[in-house]
Amino acid sequence: MRILIDSGSYHALNAGDVAMLQAALERFSILWPRATVSVITNAPRALVAGCPGITPIPLSGRVAWVTNRVLGRMEQRLPASTQALLATVEERLRAQWPMLSSTLIAVKHAVALRGGWTAPIRYIQALRRADLVVGTGAGVFTDAFAENALGVLTTIELAQRRGTPTALLGQGFGPVSDPVLLARMAVVLPRVDLISVREPTESVRLLRCLGVPADRIVVTGDDAIEMVHQRARPELGSAIGVNVRVAGYAGTNAEMIERLRPAIHHAAGLRAAPLVPIPIAHHPDCHDGVAIREVVSGHDRSAAVPHLMNPAAAMSEVSRCRVVVTGSYHAAVFALGQGIPVVALVASPYYAQKFAGVADLFPGGCRTIALDGGQIRQRIEQAIVHAWDDAPNVRESLLQSASRQIDRGREAYRRLHALVTRAAAPRRVEIDEPRQDLAPSRVE
Repeated sequence: MRILIDSGSYHALNAGDVAMLQAALERFSILWPRATVSVITNAPRALVAGCPGITPIPLSGRVAWVTNRVLGRMEQRLPASTQALLATVEERLRAQWPMLSSTLIAVKHAVALRGGWTAPIRYIQALRRADLVVGTGAGVFTDAFAENALGVLTTIELAQRRGTPTALLGQGFGPVSDPVLLARMAVVLPRVDLISVREPTESVRLLRCLGVPADRIVVTGDDAIEMVHQRARPELGSAIGVNVRVAGYAGTNAEMIERLRPAIHHAAGLRAAPLVPIPIAHHPDCHDGVAIREVVSGHDRSAAVPHLMNPAAAMSEVSRCRVVVTGSYHAAVFALGQGIPVVALVASPYYAQKFAGVADLFPGGCRTIALDGGQIRQRIEQAIVHAWDDAPNVRESLLQSASRQIDRGREAYRRLHALVTRAAAPRRVEIDEPRQDLAPSRVE
């Protein structure tokens, strides 16, 4: 059994995306104990460190296969009509003979003395050998990450053409207005064999509008919930967790930090609570730690910002908290899955949709604060204090919500195993018997 994963998140710099990949790998190891798993990545060492045992497939191979022309710049010297004809021929070549196409691109790179020239061949070989091709959750099916989403769709479509089963697991879809992305989604997604989504409203609505059959959509919550739930402490913590996401797609900027800092500090003072930094994204151009450091600065000496690249370490820090204030979706998931309420900071439609979905799945656990209105300081302070005081009352219901999502996620994976088994029968692919670890959990 061979599985190829294209997560849409390639640098292993987001603890939430890595957690979802780790969760998928753990469930795959239960369903197919002897499976070999390949993962498309741009950071093989970091990925293998967090996910030992996988085979890295260079992202550059997919990029080269999609974007490179066999003749390259030579085409520009030809008449326009000839260029159009060559483009048509090359598109047909990619569609009908992807291995030949990848080999021609690799030879071209080798002649030009480019490093990693075998990458296109490795990408297509991984697709040809796969018995299952999967996209794990990374929240890329939205305008802000259209390029990554289009790449995942390319991988899924190539698998579909070969008749290989495909699945998208732990996904969030939308908002999407990009016409190119919408068109590609409308072509590829209705033919995906199973799609599990993180929230029950907008993702499902968008998929149905794109023509995805209802019986192929399952609402499971986030795949990382099971890992999170396992780390819940017997009692609530005594700190306030802080995550701040400053990024264009989040609708936030450095000026907002100046408004957040006094609100969070004052609320922490009212409850004599230390502040615990919870960075999730560690990208150079979007590092949560930089923004968090500005927010917690001056509150107490214990609020040094840790480097939480390991999802388990981030979950552990969250477990120290009684409330988490966050602009990051996965900091909220890491809290709610442990029975810890959340104050969500929202400044874009993308995050408004994400946190609305989390609130649907964890009733009473997520208070959303829009950062574009008035009285921000007062609203944030009140939300933190109310969440703090209400935390013991909602803890058990949040843990039960997490258990229900774990059961739905396990059921989706069992369904995927049955689907792949049926598809493999005519091809005589060896399919392992799953272990019993994915049995439904018991809600205490």
